[in-house]
Amino acid sequence: MASSDTFKSAFVFESYKCITDYNEVVDLHTGNKTKSLVIRNDVSKNFRAAYIYGEGLKEIRKQRDNDKNNILGEFLGIEKNDINSVMSFFNKYGFLFDLGGYDQYVNANIEDIMYLKDNLEALINLLNAQDSSKINYKKLLDSVLFLLLKEDREIKINDETVYTSIHNSFLNNIKNTTKVNLRKWDNIVHVPRNDGGKDIVYRVKDSISENGYHDINIYDYDSFLEDDQQCLEFARQIFKAYMIKDSSVFTNIEGLVIEFLFHFVQQISLINLESISLDMPFQDECYTKMESKECVALAQALHKISKFLIERELNYHLSEIRPVYNVATMQPNWNLPSLLSAMYLSLFYLDSRQASYRACQNINCGQFFLVSRTNSIKKYCCVYCTNAVSQRKYRHKKGE
Repeated sequence: MASSDTFKSAFVFESYKCITDYNEVVDLHTGNKTKSLVIRNDVSKNFRAAYIYGEGLKEIRKQRDNDKNNILGEFLGIEKNDINSVMSFFNKYGFLFDLGGYDQYVNANIEDIMYLKDNLEALINLLNAQDSSKINYKKLLDSVLFLLLKEDREIKINDETVYTSIHNSFLNNIKNTTKVNLRKWDNIVHVPRNDGGKDIVYRVKDSISENGYHDINIYDYDSFLEDDQQCLEFARQIFKAYMIKDSSVFTNIEGLVIEFLFHFVQQISLINLESISLDMPFQDECYTKMESKECVALAQALHKISKFLIERELNYHLSEIRPVYNVATMQPNWNLPSLLSAMYLSLFYLDSRQASYRACQNINCGQFFLVSRTNSIKKYCCVYCTNAVSQRKYRHKKGE
């Protein structure tokens, strides 16, 4: 987008581009070398970006060119732990946080950057799943579990905290739930068996179960919690939390999340907290089963939870943004503390009923770009990728 263009923007963000470098760190025990990213503002290069309706967050440039101009998509396109693509992005668009208080190079942790990238990608996956006729259940499920069950993180620059993740008190409460003695509680029901005997069960109110409740056999409950297999550790904690989900420990939406997790581990698959990521190690049939008729209620709960997470993620990451009025332009704007907040604000303006983020079909790209839901033709994120694919097809055809 050229600066001379007339455009309708929701907000403008201003900062500096960056100068990046890396230090090589040698492990004294193994001799292995790793690269450590260092970064500082390039105060000679101003950076301005605007959110353009229908196009997304773009740099305001002095002239048009064929180079990519897709800030959010390029950030999400960074390969895991690829320091070169990280450096390229920051050189082009500046750092994720304000470096105005630092005159020298500061260290930036690649794992922290990947964590922030995954958070944004998970949110986009949830937004894309709303008002969609064809839902990618792998992306939806993996993203929901990632945002629900990821560990807390604090990101620092030179010992100063620049980012604190949403405190996951929900996960901590599940981990800290203790076993309850069901025999001392109400809701004990004696259910007749075919052999004439009766099972002693604890009846739990459950919005996912077809009849509105779920019966827990007390003996099965005790037996399962006494099983000390490591792979069942989180399942045992979910089981214990399920019994007290309607208590004051959990909110109503957290109660629904616990119901979902309980039925998921019962019907679909166990969950390993050490494997929480945007690419969960579930078998393909797990995602297929989520789309089946027998899991309709489970899928509906997943969608409700995704809406809760969209609201939570956006509200949290927009909390430090405030409106301002620019008398020079006589237009409203937002005071944005960082490039990261500008990315989240761009998602705030996204109408998921009208547009979604689609992955570029250029095999050498794959970056997300904003496109109308009614546009089934657009496959590439920019002119550069369109031309690259055309040239590749031409060379292939010529070589036949």
